[in-house]
Amino acid sequence: MTHVNEAPRVRARTATGPAPLGAQAPTPSPSPDPLEQLIKRENLDDTIYARIRLMIVERRIVPGERINVDRIARNLGVSRTPVVNALKRLGQEHVVEWVLRRGAFVRQFTTRELARLFEVREMLEGLAARRAAERISRDEADRLVARFRALDLSDDGPALERYIAEDRAFHLRLLALADNAHLTHAMESVNLMVVTYQMGLARPPAETVKEHWTILTALRKHDPDASEAAMRLHLRRSCERLDQLADVEERPVAAEGAETNAGVRSPHSSPRVPGRAATAKAFTGLHPQ
Repeated sequence: MTHVNEAPRVRARTATGPAPLGAQAPTPSPSPDPLEQLIKRENLDDTIYARIRLMIVERRIVPGERINVDRIARNLGVSRTPVVNALKRLGQEHVVEWVLRRGAFVRQFTTRELARLFEVREMLEGLAARRAAERISRDEADRLVARFRALDLSDDGPALERYIAEDRAFHLRLLALADNAHLTHAMESVNLMVVTYQMGLARPPAETVKEHWTILTALRKHDPDASEAAMRLHLRRSCERLDQLADVEERPVAAEGAETNAGVRSPHSSPRVPGRAATAKAFTGLHPQ
């Protein structure tokens, strides 16, 4: 029975009911493009790889240290996945090693392993010097000469650090002048492993500065054969010194002390080298013609 004063009930339109005439249907959101998602993920992986690689090069993570994945992910504002992907990539480059149930560590290279890396450098950087000799301008060669001339060869920390920086910049510049992407890629992997191990120089600046001068003389003359030969000799001598050091490290402690007294020094130690006067003497009579 219906009461007179009762208002008629209105049935609510359901969400599935027909839309009013003239109303525009909502546009469905586009589904994500799988290729675009892949590109974004790869770009992120590359970015995180470069950041962790720089941490290792700058020794913010030192050889033998366990890499804290969670902390790095938190500091970089990303999830664990791109960090783990970067570490796997560095593992393929022999810079990071994974230890079962312990995680990832920056690899510790032995002196013998470093010597073998210098053998590879001899081959690759010899080619770089050969190609650079055909491309370097005389003005740039003169600028490189001036930079080495200004170096202080004293054994105090800042001077040695500056020499190491100039040495690396010199080798990297010749690699850039070589203008060979495949050579550059090969050298990047080798250089990363060398930097990971090496805290100093295989030989004191008083020795190597003369060899740099010989290389620059050949480059300034645009002589590919002489440039390659000088670079290969420079790196071969470092390789030989590292093998001597490895011999010492692999012998009993008593023999090691005798060899150290004989003048074989570790590349981790700061060698006693002459001061600025020796720099001038090293360049005397060697100015490129």
